[in-house]
Amino acid sequence: MKTLMVTLFMLIAFVSASWGQIDSPIKEETKSNSKGSFNCLTMELPGTTGKATNKAWSKFIKKLKGKTKFDRKMNEHITDDASLKDMSDNTVDIITKIEERGAEGTAISVWFNLGVSYLSSNDHPERYPAGEKILKDFANVVSADMIEAELKEAEKKLKELEDLLKKQEKEEAQRTKDIEDYRATIKKMEENIVTAEGDIKKSEEDQTNTTLTIDEQKKIIDEIQKRLDSVK
Repeated sequence: MKTLMVTLFMLIAFVSASWGQIDSPIKEETKSNSKGSFNCLTMELPGTTGKATNKAWSKFIKKLKGKTKFDRKMNEHITDDASLKDMSDNTVDIITKIEERGAEGTAISVWFNLGVSYLSSNDHPERYPAGEKILKDFANVVSADMIEAELKEAEKKLKELEDLLKKQEKEEAQRTKDIEDYRATIKKMEENIVTAEGDIKKSEEDQTNTTLTIDEQKKIIDEIQKRLDSVK
C-alpha cells in the first residue's frame, strides 16, 4: 500500500509539473537562412523535441496548400506557393527552421517571403498579425500533441495501477482462502487432539483393568502351584 501511494503521489506531481498550453511570446529577428539574412518570426516551444516539432510542422504546413520539401543539410522546411489570404493575395513562400534548445525544448523561426520583401511588423503592419496567427496556431497544435501524449502516459499509468490493484485483490483473495483452510485444518487438528486425549484416557483405564487382571491371574497361578507342591 505504501508503494502504491508513493507511485500515485509521483503521478500527480508529474501531471502537475507537465507542460500545458504553450504561451511563449512571438518575436521578430533578423536571421540567416539558405537565401540570406532576413526578418523572421520566432517562438520558443518549451518541452518539445526537434523530431516531434519537425514532424508536427510537416503536417501543419500542408493546410496552407503549398509544396513543401525538407532540406536536411540546411535544416529547413521550404514551402513554395503557400496560400495565406490574410497575408497576401498572391502565394507566399515560407522557410521554416526548428532548432534544438536542449532542456529548454525547441525554437521555431519562420520567414514569410512576400515576393519583394519578407514579412515584418514595420513594413507590413496590416499583414503581420496573419504571420503571428500561423505561429500561434502551430503552438496550439504542438500543445495538443503534448497534452495528448501526456494523456496517453497517464492512461498507461492508470492501466498499470488497475492491473496492480487486480493482482493485489487476487493475492488478498488467495490469502483469505489460505486463512480459511488453515482455520479448517486447525479445527480438525483440535478435534483430533480431543479424540486422542479420549483415546489416552480410555487406554489408561484399559491398562488399569489389565493390570488388575494380571494380578488376579498371578494369584490363580500361585494357588495352582501350591496344589501342585502338595501332591509331590
